[in-house]
Amino acid sequence: MSNCVVRFGGNSLSKSPVLEAFASLLSESGNNTTVVVSAIPELQQTIEQGIDLLISNTATSDLIISKVNEIITQKLLVFQQSEWNEILKSERDNLQNLLKGIEFTGDFSLALKDQVISFSERITASILYVFLSGNLVKSKLVFPENINFCVTEEFGNATFLPDESKPLKNLLPEGINLIPGSYGITSGGKIARLGTRSADYSAAAITRLTGVETLQLWELDKEFRTSDSEFINESKLIPRLTYAEASELSYFSELSIHPRIVEPLISNHIPIHVFRLKNKGKELTTIINSESFVSPNVVKSVVHTNDIAILKLNGPGVGFKPGILAKVTTAFHRSGINIRSVITSQVSINIILNKNEIEQARQICKQLPLSSVSEIIIEDRVSLIAVVGHGMQQHHGVSAKLFTAVAQHKINVLLSGSGASDLVSYLIVDQNDTRKAITEIHRIFFN
Repeated sequence: MSNCVVRFGGNSLSKSPVLEAFASLLSESGNNTTVVVSAIPELQQTIEQGIDLLISNTATSDLIISKVNEIITQKLLVFQQSEWNEILKSERDNLQNLLKGIEFTGDFSLALKDQVISFSERITASILYVFLSGNLVKSKLVFPENINFCVTEEFGNATFLPDESKPLKNLLPEGINLIPGSYGITSGGKIARLGTRSADYSAAAITRLTGVETLQLWELDKEFRTSDSEFINESKLIPRLTYAEASELSYFSELSIHPRIVEPLISNHIPIHVFRLKNKGKELTTIINSESFVSPNVVKSVVHTNDIAILKLNGPGVGFKPGILAKVTTAFHRSGINIRSVITSQVSINIILNKNEIEQARQICKQLPLSSVSEIIIEDRVSLIAVVGHGMQQHHGVSAKLFTAVAQHKINVLLSGSGASDLVSYLIVDQNDTRKAITEIHRIFFN
């Protein structure tokens, strides 16, 4: 049983003041608290890249484990801890055994890949356990497979199963529990991950299952602001967001919540409270809930990402030839390529994809029978800018302000899209114009 569910980011294990506040809050809570832990980013990256290196025979399992050991040691030194407890050693050794198996066989399944990557959260939670023990805060390590946290067998992108997971509420022990996030257990007893950095989604699901009134996110890597503070020094915290606005903002690298975090919460209207940890306490920065409201100037945030690229399928007949998009999307789905958006005309189909998948997508299209496509072009020096806030369709002046801001400063818009929902308008611009575009859009809406 839990009276409080918290998502705590693995990135915070590098921040002594945050850790001090974390320990202080838990020691004074007096409640049953469930802390869902996300992975240390560099640890997860090392393990994921390590799998690829093992398969290509460009690294050994011993080399990967040595890098893992270095990361663990660095994190322990943040809070002046040098000794590894038995739990931490056991998790590291279990990871090493799995990596050696991949090294010797040269092959692995998607299920095994999920199991290996899950150690990024398991080891992070174990480090946090060592820290709390050193601060005399009693806690328990509780793994998803031991509390019946059930998910679908979609390895790499599984979905939480609420009905099958109902026993979880009674399986959680009393006190402070540390749960590695981002994965669950399938009906066949295998580990399946809920996506990349999806501890938020796990935490939301556990909040719903335990009947807790609020999900708390402690110390986001990037706070919800009117724009990226690296671009706009005077950007301000956003005090309130709707579920839909938060989901839209989550797709941009500047913010650090999982896009599916709201799914388990919507039916019960469970709010999310975002806290900043400091001075051995916490400060509420943003509330996310089901309340739909329009801010005075409609726009709540101007965000961007450079992690996209455009795949252009050009040809004089692509707008008339049926089936082109169906062939492409089916092939992308089979290869696990996610389509961000599609904008079409009679002579060009523009598919917006993640930048790291764009070359693979081009090779797939080259192999497809696309008789009307005369050329395939990639544009990868672009930025996707989003203007987010409920009320876009009811306040027509928003689009006028948006395009006035870019036109007056001679910013070339490569693609634009709006009207798909009431809360967002998109612009794609050349990366050289990103900072100028964001600055002017933010100025016209917030100054």
